Amino acid sequence: MKTAPHADLAALRASETARMLAACTQCGACFDACPMIPYAPDAKGADPAQTVRGVLDVLTGGEGDAAARGWIAACTRSGSCNDACPEAVDPMFMLRLAKYRANETGMLPKRDAMEAMSRVKVFARLLFSEDEQRDWL
Repeated sequence: MKTAPHADLAALRASETARMLAACTQCGACFDACPMIPYAPDAKGADPAQTVRGVLDVLTGGEGDAAARGWIAACTRSGSCNDACPEAVDPMFMLRLAKYRANETGMLPKRDAMEAMSRVKVFARLLFSEDEQRDWL
């Protein structure tokens, strides 16, 4: 007998959350590698290890802190964090799951169209050459 798709998703979330909690040493290397931190006002200048602890708190249903929520909201899934993680936690997925949880509980404010466009430009700067930035942005 097949299980409902939402049951499969809930089981995946639970198992991945447990795996991440067990594997993460909260070293903060993922935070340090993130190219979006300068664009996340609440996370800019925050303690990397404390911010990761906040993300893990959000992941498990807590509120985290302002820096963690700011980082979660700013994540563009660049993948830079995954390369930096010494424990292969998959911080990009960790942030995605935390964002899903934060959106479920209403912890993250809704974004307007202008803010979304600024995020697109920031992400484009990560991928475009200087010539492309000059021509397109």
